[in-house]
Amino acid sequence: MTMHWVILMILIIATGVSVETQNQEQRAFDYATLDSLSRNFLVYRSAATEFARSNPTFSGVPNDSALSLPAWFVKPLGVESYIAAGTTYTYFNGVAPSGMSSALVELTQSAVVGVKRSGMLISPVTGATGISIPPAVPEGAIVAVN
Repeated sequence: MTMHWVILMILIIATGVSVETQNQEQRAFDYATLDSLSRNFLVYRSAATEFARSNPTFSGVPNDSALSLPAWFVKPLGVESYIAAGTTYTYFNGVAPSGMSSALVELTQSAVVGVKRSGMLISPVTGATGISIPPAVPEGAIVAVN
């Protein structure tokens, strides 16, 4: 009977260690996904901003082929840009991973990154920014303004 308890305790401890290891791996995977998506978002934002500077009269959604994107770049699903009056609004259209807005703020150290709420940019750093976001950008999208 004592041997059964010893085996049971070993199995319980091994299961606990295994579950904790899986949790750590999942957190690392989630962080890597968020970091990769955020950095690719910023690469796309830079290319769209350069396009807007080179084409000051352009308004609308730039074609990806018109942007000077690096050859290695693979555009993440949901990342888009809209240009109006020389201002670029790069946004994530879809369900963004939790913490993406904060990750972008951390990478850019900028208050012009946030979420579109009621047509305005709401920054995780400063709150309401007073920056109006065009109707072409979906409500609730994570937005970076340039």
